[in-house]
Amino acid sequence: MVADFHLHTSASDGDLDPGALVREAASRGVRELAITDHDTLAGYRWREGAVFDEARRLGVLLTVGIEMDVALGGREVHLLGLGLDLDAPALGSHLAVVRAARHERARAELALVRERLGEGALAEEEVFAPGRDSVMRPHFIRPLVARGHFATYQQGREWFHANAGGSVVVPKPGMAEAVGMVHEAGGEAVLAHTGYYWTDGFPILEELASLRALGLDGVELDYPYASSSPELFPDGDAERFVASLRAAGRALSLRFTRGSDAHSPADLDRVYGTPP
Repeated sequence: MVADFHLHTSASDGDLDPGALVREAASRGVRELAITDHDTLAGYRWREGAVFDEARRLGVLLTVGIEMDVALGGREVHLLGLGLDLDAPALGSHLAVVRAARHERARAELALVRERLGEGALAEEEVFAPGRDSVMRPHFIRPLVARGHFATYQQGREWFHANAGGSVVVPKPGMAEAVGMVHEAGGEAVLAHTGYYWTDGFPILEELASLRALGLDGVELDYPYASSSPELFPDGDAERFVASLRAAGRALSLRFTRGSDAHSPADLDRVYGTPP
């Protein structure tokens, strides 16, 4: 059975609403999945929980999940929480604080964009779109590129970080605190796309034992590094890293998960092929 425990919807930075995401994944053979939007569980509350009805209709096993921004060793890493209680109090309180900070930051950044690129450069509704719970930097950069302010996403990203980064700090829990929230919510804590920390020079393989001692339950082993980021994983580097991660994870009895990190139908096509 094909399982995918790392998918995004329009509740954060994905293109599809939750129901459409489940349909698109199912059409490509996925039979078990988790929506793991950034710092929000809003996808599961979409249209009063309609995503669960859609999953049942399609014969898809839907696991409640999330992708949390976490501080580790002076950097941001991403932690997947899988199998969560939607009403867990500690996690819910944290997400409410993060949501408020993201919205406050976005309002400040929107003012800076308009000040520097013109009042009509970006509309408020493009950033604060209906159904969008977690407001993120791509929600600025994508429409600015589409409007022709920048030739590429990378160019827009560089300009944004240099010119429109707000002073509002979005809180990130430490690993121990984040794992504790996931466990309190009845879930398992899984470190996402570990290969990216490795390519960034962070000794993630050596740190796994310490993270296990903090309560980490698993690592995302099967991830499309080579197709998502060929410039970072050339000449079989992805396969070599995954083999090392598998050996390290087995030695620590960590759970292994699979995730596409898909944000769009094109991402699903890249991982699974086009639907029949």
